[in-house]
Amino acid sequence: ACPLAGSVQLREVERMAEAASSKPAGDGPEGAMEGDHRDNIFQFFRSHTAYDMLPESGKVLLLDGSISAYSALKVMHANQQQAVPVWDGRGDRYLGMVTTSDMLELVLVCSKSDACSSLADAMRAINLEMWMSAYARPSGCPDVSVEIHPDDDLIRVLRTLVHNDCRVLPVLDRDGAAPLLNQCIVGQVTYLLLFRFLYFHQEEDLGTLEGTLGAVGIGTLGEDKLITVQASEGVERALSLMSQHRVSALPVLDGQGCFIDMYADADVLALKNLDLDIDVATALQHARAGQPNRCITCSIDDPLSKVVAGFSNAKSTRLACLDSSGRIKGVVTLTDLFKFLAGSS
Repeated sequence: ACPLAGSVQLREVERMAEAASSKPAGDGPEGAMEGDHRDNIFQFFRSHTAYDMLPESGKVLLLDGSISAYSALKVMHANQQQAVPVWDGRGDRYLGMVTTSDMLELVLVCSKSDACSSLADAMRAINLEMWMSAYARPSGCPDVSVEIHPDDDLIRVLRTLVHNDCRVLPVLDRDGAAPLLNQCIVGQVTYLLLFRFLYFHQEEDLGTLEGTLGAVGIGTLGEDKLITVQASEGVERALSLMSQHRVSALPVLDGQGCFIDMYADADVLALKNLDLDIDVATALQHARAGQPNRCITCSIDDPLSKVVAGFSNAKSTRLACLDSSGRIKGVVTLTDLFKFLAGSS
C-alpha cells in the first residue's frame, strides 16, 4: 500500500487500453497471446460500468456527521465496513468517506488528549463533521469532491482510484449538475471489489499472465523496504508506524523474525476497550476472533497466475511474500497488480 506516483500512473492508466492492444507482452506466439489476453481484460473494462460491479442486493450504510467518532467506530465494526459515506443532515451535504485510516488517526490523536479521562471519552468528544472539516485526511481517503457515477466505465473507475491515490470511491447518482442534496449514494467501489468482479468474468485471461513475481518486480520487494512490527510490541507502536509511514498494514514477526500475520488499519475497529497497552499479538487475537491466520502468502518465485489466484482467495488487498524459511521478503497489493496490468510495473 505504498503511495502512487500520481501523475505518472494517471498517464499510464489513461493509455492502458491503447497499450494493451498495440504493445505485445513479449516476443513470439506466447507474448502475442498474453497481449491478446491483456487486451481482452481492458475490453472488458470498457464494456462494464461501476453499477455492474455493485451487489444486486444489500444495504448502503450512511453515517450522520453529528455522531461521535466513537459511535462511528462501533457502527463500522458491527457492520464490518472499512469505509462509510458521511452526510451532514443539517446542511444537506455530503461530507466524504470516513475510513479505517481515519479511525486509526482518530485513536492516535485522542490518545494524546489531556482533556478527557479515557480514550473512549476523547473520541466521544469529536464528531465526524468536526474531524472531516478540521483535520487533515489520512492517506487513501478520497477528497469530498472525488466521486464516480453508476454509468462510468471501469477504465474511468481505475483511473480515478489511481489519480486520487485512494482505496475507496463513492458511487453517486445524480443528473448533470444537480445540487448535492438531490444526489443518491448508491454504493462504493474498492480495488478488492474491482478485482473480484474482473476475476469472476476474466479468470481465464488473468491466468495467462506470464513471469514470476520476482522477475516482473511488482509490489514492495526486499526486507530493507518493509516496515514491520514485532508481535510482542505494543499495539500503539504499530498504529504509530502505520501513520508515520502512510501504510495501511504492517507485517507482524515473531521473536525469530518469521512472519505471523498482517496487522492492518481495519483491525483498529476490533481493538477491545480501545486498550493501547496490549501487544500486537493480543490485538490480532481480538481482531481474528479465534479464526485462523487470514493472510494469504506467496513466494517471489511464484508465477503471476498463482499470485492472482491467491488474491481470489484473500479477504484483503495484500499478500505477504515469504521465503522457504517463513521470513517475509515483500508485500504485493492489488494496487500493484492493477498497475502491472496497466503496463507500468
